Amino acid sequence: MKDSTTRINKNYYYLAGVLILLTAWQLLSLCYAPVMVPSPGDTLAALGFLIYSGELGQNLQITFLRQLWGLSLGISLGLISGLLAGYFTWLELLMQPLIKFLLAVPAIIFVTMAMVWFGLGTVMTTFLVSLLVFPLVHTNTAAGLKSIDPQLLEMAQVYHLPSIRKVTKIYLPGMRHYLIVGLSLAMASSVRLTIMAELLGSREGMGQRIAIARAYLETDQLFAWITVLLTILVGLEFFFIRPLKRWASQD
Repeated sequence: MKDSTTRINKNYYYLAGVLILLTAWQLLSLCYAPVMVPSPGDTLAALGFLIYSGELGQNLQITFLRQLWGLSLGISLGLISGLLAGYFTWLELLMQPLIKFLLAVPAIIFVTMAMVWFGLGTVMTTFLVSLLVFPLVHTNTAAGLKSIDPQLLEMAQVYHLPSIRKVTKIYLPGMRHYLIVGLSLAMASSVRLTIMAELLGSREGMGQRIAIARAYLETDQLFAWITVLLTILVGLEFFFIRPLKRWASQD
């Protein structure tokens, strides 16, 4: 009961924070010209136009497919390499320079490189997302495998526990928290990376529409696209990431 009440109170504070931001936005729009800061009403009208014209749905679909392809590839490679690195210490040490390099170098550098290698479009975006999602999943997967109590594995070996039972009763529960953290970071990062790649090197998609709105000073549409992006990120947080984290924290 107490946890439920606490969650409700947190939701109230979150809603209050959103209302404060909207109020501040409205006040700023009164102080500056619409070309600088469009009001929430103007942004909502621009969003309605994007929906009615079909521009939103078309570009959202393109962006979503790119993000999904890049995310799936990055997660798959990260899981495989993370499991191998967690099992073979020499492989983990061998991969450390690559992982640190991918995590340390600003994403904009990889966007530039990908544009040179693959040109503009889907291949470039998919490559970038998968490349930068990979180290997040790899690191957490390897850490999760190493966190498993060796005594449990020895006991399973003594009692000749079948491999499938080892996976479901020892490996998955032991790695669950790390896997969820890696997947959560990967999902949130993949959205931002897709938009950034499209903004700098694509002829279609949400990121490219944001770039066009900025270039032509269509600030109301720019704010509308940003609102769509924030809605996606918030929806991802509430409907995927938070439920996964709650599940991971269960005993």
